[in-house]
Amino acid sequence: EQPSGLSFGGFKFYNRIQAGLMATDNIRLDPTEESDFKKIFALNAAAQSDWEKHAFAVTFGYVDQKAVDISDQKSNALSGTISGRYDFSDTLNLRLGALNEGSIIGKNDPLQFNGNLNGTTQTNTLEAALEWDNKTYFVNLLSRYQDISNDTDINVTGLSRIQSQDREEYNLTLEAGQHYSWGKASIFGGPIRIRYSGSDFILPEDRDSEGGRVGIGAEFAQGNLTGLVRVAGFAQYFNAPTIGDVIAAVGTAQLAYKIDDQWGAGAVLQRTFDETNIETSGGLFTNLAGVSALYRPADNIYIKIGPTYRFYEIEGTPYEAESFTLDATAAWQGHDRVELMFNASASNQLVNDSFLSDLQYSETSATISVVVTF
Repeated sequence: EQPSGLSFGGFKFYNRIQAGLMATDNIRLDPTEESDFKKIFALNAAAQSDWEKHAFAVTFGYVDQKAVDISDQKSNALSGTISGRYDFSDTLNLRLGALNEGSIIGKNDPLQFNGNLNGTTQTNTLEAALEWDNKTYFVNLLSRYQDISNDTDINVTGLSRIQSQDREEYNLTLEAGQHYSWGKASIFGGPIRIRYSGSDFILPEDRDSEGGRVGIGAEFAQGNLTGLVRVAGFAQYFNAPTIGDVIAAVGTAQLAYKIDDQWGAGAVLQRTFDETNIETSGGLFTNLAGVSALYRPADNIYIKIGPTYRFYEIEGTPYEAESFTLDATAAWQGHDRVELMFNASASNQLVNDSFLSDLQYSETSATISVVVTF
């Protein structure tokens, strides 16, 4: 985290601007393999209170990506959040949040399996959490409502797979756990309800669903080793007779180790479930494994590199896909608040059926950008 550039009236302000140019040999991420340059601009700003009691924070984010020659390859996303915490006592507090978050659909994004390779996802979230923590035991009750919509500029796959993913999600989560000398552990669970809205192209399926989940989680830190584990079993029951019940397990395991002042390493294993538009399918399972190494030859220079493997399973169908990605980042902090950053990436995605042929691609890209914080 960069240091605060401004402090005024009980608030600290964090601001970050990034601008750069990316070269890619497959800007559409499809078999056409058209190359182009893409201009990238990102702005992030945050104001966070430094009060001893209670808390308030506001954030703002904007991302713009635009190809130089291929005019239809352009996207921008706007985000903003307001959150606060009210402390009733040293052990009991109430958290409230309103979030409007925009993200650009890209490679390794589950939404690509809906036939969307150019566009944005907009998520509006309202959440409230009542938290009790006496430093030995803790109990959290979280209520969340999300309104999720997708704005797609280009659809590159068959019409049979174009369907609105605009939906509303409701979930309630109760978590209880205990603090330990090495970290904390908890159990959690609650119901989930999803309601879909209309589309210009509707498949003959009512994808509304209800379900629930129960799981366990732990976070730990011992010396230079940190990590977390979170595993949950879930069940989702769809109104459509063509979609079978989905009963499965998902989870995340992360590990990071600081070897010394120059070297560090990390690893992640993850299995997630996302909604798709594939007919007769309840969703998409993504199985991910990744490792990375960090090398810091000097205080103002670092290099990070690592491969990631993803295996996709479209639930209820024989369709599968897998991708390999190698990412590398090098950065030089030429000034306390100015950083020169270089990113390189190579990806290859393979599918097991011609139905997904538009999603089979290989791509290499390189990005150079300047990051300024104030």
